[in-house]
Amino acid sequence: MTIFFIILIIFLVSIFGLIKAFQKELNARTGEKASFFTTAKSVFTFNYDSELEIKLKADRMKHAYENILIYYQDENEKLIPLTVETLEWAEQISSEILNGYDKRPIDLIFMDQESLNHLSNSEDVAGYYSHFDKLMGIYVHPEDVEDILQSFETQLYFFQRKILHEYAHYATFRKIEEAKGSGDLFPEWFIEGIAEYVGNDQTEVNYDSNQFDFLPLESISLEDNWEKARRIDGANPYMQSYFTVNYLIQMYGNNVVVELIEKTNDTVGFYTALEQVTARTTSEFEQDVLDYYQ
Repeated sequence: MTIFFIILIIFLVSIFGLIKAFQKELNARTGEKASFFTTAKSVFTFNYDSELEIKLKADRMKHAYENILIYYQDENEKLIPLTVETLEWAEQISSEILNGYDKRPIDLIFMDQESLNHLSNSEDVAGYYSHFDKLMGIYVHPEDVEDILQSFETQLYFFQRKILHEYAHYATFRKIEEAKGSGDLFPEWFIEGIAEYVGNDQTEVNYDSNQFDFLPLESISLEDNWEKARRIDGANPYMQSYFTVNYLIQMYGNNVVVELIEKTNDTVGFYTALEQVTARTTSEFEQDVLDYYQ
């Protein structure tokens, strides 16, 4: 019995130390002052709720759909049936290219533009996903709600595209976790390209060589470089990522995304996996993509 209590005490001290260490990292990452209790909850539920997220949820009604809790206000209530329909669509197309994935709880919050900008650390974004927070966020301009409900093509397209795109991020990171990997191992263009591919499902996206300049893939692999590329005149990393992932799927089949995810976790990195799957060097692959569309 004495040995049992000694082991228990050592275990509890170890857990306490791990939570305190995570608390320090969490506060540094979020800029907040999470309590020990909040940190412990985040550790055991794998879901951190920031102060802003807690406030947004408290001010909203909620609707449950499978593993997703949708938080909304009065002005968005009529959009909930269409939101659920779009989430079903997102699940279907994401499963097709990811060969299914284990669903875990996730929140979708209708929020104002200021809150969305704050969470994403970017300006004028239409959607947001954080795997760390287990949160999807979208903004819908109040004046667009009736047009969306009336199925006006442009407004409906952008509304559904936001949900499809952000849900694809969630599904992709879940698949990466299942493969015992980390999202940090994958280039931004690959992650965003998958989301753009899902977001443009059933939409004809025509390639025009005059639309934008193709950047070297490795220059849009890291998050910081991706953000810089968004501000380069003549560049469009989102469109480039879409066309690159679309090329991969058209040439190598739906299984190519999962194959790249699994091989990345078994090799020294993503670009080694890419070369193994395509039997092309990265520079040759980049040229292949251009040649395919031109």
